[in-house]
Formats: sequence, structure tokens, C-alpha cells
Amino acid sequence: MTEHLRLIAKQLENLEKMNLYLAYSLGRSRMFMPIENWDTLSNEQHEVLAALRVRFSEFQEHLSKTMRAIAIEEDVDTTRFGSVLAYMEKLDIIVSSVRWKLIREIRNAVNHNYNNDSNQLKEFFSEMMKASQDLFDAHQNIIGFCNKAYGLIVSQSEEQKKTSQI
Repeated sequence: MTEHLRLIAKQLENLEKMNLYLAYSLGRSRMFMPIENWDTLSNEQHEVLAALRVRFSEFQEHLSKTMRAIAIEEDVDTTRFGSVLAYMEKLDIIVSSVRWKLIREIRNAVNHNYNNDSNQLKEFFSEMMKASQDLFDAHQNIIGFCNKAYGLIVSQSEEQKKTSQI
């Protein structure tokens, strides 16, 4: 196994953990979503939403890095990330590059919005929760591709298998 494939294998291991963490945070936040009045949230609920935001962002970012690593392994030009996304779409790892860019915009908006507008926050978190399924799907597709193309096997715990079906 090449050093680059070892790197991809390590990224897959890390993505498994991130998948589990995001699924956990989604489950906790669904208990009080949708939020009608942000002023009534408890400190614990704010903490759950903060964890959801961070875990969504990290998972999306690391999925993107893994996609780039796969593209490099496949000798695809990675100078522009749009080329990577087009290739991932061709491999059926993502539904569309347009959708992935929208997910990235959601991630950026949630991380860089310092506005406390309740309607805007409600929309951001609602979109992020919907987009989480796209991340779970891309993750499963990456695992399948890496298994088929490189023989990389990612062992999933029973709990991780459940989260891939959320």
C-alpha cells in the first residue's frame, strides 16, 4: 500500500468517528427543533447547537479533503476544487457539485454569521440538519468507492452502521 493510500485509509477512520459524532449531535438537537424562540433556549440547548455546528463543519471539511485525496490518487487535476467535485459527481460520490457548494455555503454561513436574528438562525440550522444526510450519503459512497477501487475496508461498529441509515 502506498503512503498516499495509507493517508486515505487514515482519513476514512477519522471520518467514521466524525460521522458518529454528527449523528449524535443531530439526535440531541432534534429533541428541541424547530426552535420558535431562540431567547428561551437553555445553556444546554445552546451547547448542543454549538456541537452540531462544529461537527457538521468538520465532517464537511474532512469529507472534502478526502475527496481531494481520492482525486489525487486518481490523477485528477486538483488545482481547482470544482474539478474535484465534478469528478466526485462522475463517481456518484456526491449528488451534484452544485449541491456540495450549497452545503459549503451553509457551513460558512453558520460559522461566520454573528447575527442573532431568530429567523435567520432557524433557517441556517434547519438547512444544516437537512444537509447532514448529504454528508452521511457522501461518506458511505466514499467508503464504497475506496473499498472497490483500492481494497480499503472500513470497519464500522453497529452504532456507526445505524447512523449511516439516518
